[in-house]
Amino acid sequence: MRIKTLFLAALTIFLVGIITGCSSPKGDFVHKTEAELAQMEKLNETAHQAFINGSYGQASSILAKLNSERTVSRPLYQLEQLSVLLMDGKNDEAHELMTKIHADLETLFDAKLEEKAQSVWHGEINKVFKGDSYERATFYAFMALSFIRKGNYEDALRCVKNGLLADADSNSEKAIDDFGLLHYLGFLAASKMNDRNEAEAYLSAMKKALQLRGVKTDTDTADCFSTIPRQTPNVILVVWAGSPPTVVCSGQYKEIRNIVHGMNVFNAMSIAVGDGLPVFTPNDLADIDFQATTRGGRLMDNVLSDKATAKAVAEVSGNVLVVVGTTFCLTGLRMMGSPPVAATMLGVGVGCLILGGTVHIVGSMMNPAADGRFWRNLPAQFYIVPLSLPAGKHQIMLQGYRNFDVAGITMHTIDVPASQGVNVIHLPMMTQGFTYAQALKSKHRKLHREAIIKADMDRLAKEIL
Repeated sequence: MRIKTLFLAALTIFLVGIITGCSSPKGDFVHKTEAELAQMEKLNETAHQAFINGSYGQASSILAKLNSERTVSRPLYQLEQLSVLLMDGKNDEAHELMTKIHADLETLFDAKLEEKAQSVWHGEINKVFKGDSYERATFYAFMALSFIRKGNYEDALRCVKNGLLADADSNSEKAIDDFGLLHYLGFLAASKMNDRNEAEAYLSAMKKALQLRGVKTDTDTADCFSTIPRQTPNVILVVWAGSPPTVVCSGQYKEIRNIVHGMNVFNAMSIAVGDGLPVFTPNDLADIDFQATTRGGRLMDNVLSDKATAKAVAEVSGNVLVVVGTTFCLTGLRMMGSPPVAATMLGVGVGCLILGGTVHIVGSMMNPAADGRFWRNLPAQFYIVPLSLPAGKHQIMLQGYRNFDVAGITMHTIDVPASQGVNVIHLPMMTQGFTYAQALKSKHRKLHREAIIKADMDRLAKEIL
């Protein structure tokens, strides 16, 4: 009994040590449990829905609450807020927020929280959100646009270079240096600085990125790409279209992090100003969905896989030991007529039960769950349209095309101030096209049913004849 008592005491100390080790280092952060962080993500989903519906005030109010504390998720919710401010036309507030986000993305790091996220006891959500390569590259594209709007072209070029570095943070060699938008912004900023050599280098890189996607850049057609080298725009339209790529965690313990394609119905977009002819732009200059789904895996994926394997082994081993212990105990009880053998069997059985229970408890406490956070307030595509317009109000008609069909259409009025700078105007087209997509699916289902009915009728006709 004394040995059993000492073993149970040691087990208690061991479990208390594990639980104590699971406590979160607060540091400069406001401590949130994983359940609280998950609840914050649900609130973020509500803000996203308000954003999609054009209720920018409601979205800002929710995100202000999420940003009120310095949690590990605050950089993410600042990015969400940035999308709202840009779409709401609050460019100065957006620029101020971008400087804060930049500081967090570049400097915010907590070694204890990183260590905690990689430990076997905690999920990845405990670390400070830094975003995937496509999210960081997109942020720096926004920041470069903002500096171009302010006429600060040197800082714009720095942001372009930061964005290209972020885009190159990939396990896929083919994915490096293919974000055409960043190269275009580099070309525009260098052109504004009258640096022809650097502008030409960025223009060549942009064409190369587009050619990798199958876009012909050397033909003189009525699209944005063929006219870019000849334009000195004073307006840049940024059209947001489609739903964003999303993160889905799968696997037995949600340890596999998958980036799933978003949806953009449009193959191309046309933009007409007033009674002017439409200018077309295809999907390839700022294809966020492509950037998100072609970056390759992460080093953290291997860590999570090892954690999941260890958890599975612990749970299976614990179950086996419990079964073995139960078998020995039952055998010992049946052999009570032979006390020495029965005592041995019971002792072995109890030992296996205790060890199996301990291993099972340890396995159940392991958490290999991947980080499911992502920047929700992004589109699948950005259509970038450089324009030269006189000061005043202008009617803009956007038409999204699916092959040769008009799949979505919307009208906007923009106001171009009398200034020498570049006006950056963000326009929403994230919900247009869904009706067309649903109608297309219904049409396909109808054709499929008709084909099946016709095949059945043909078969019956042959059998009758």
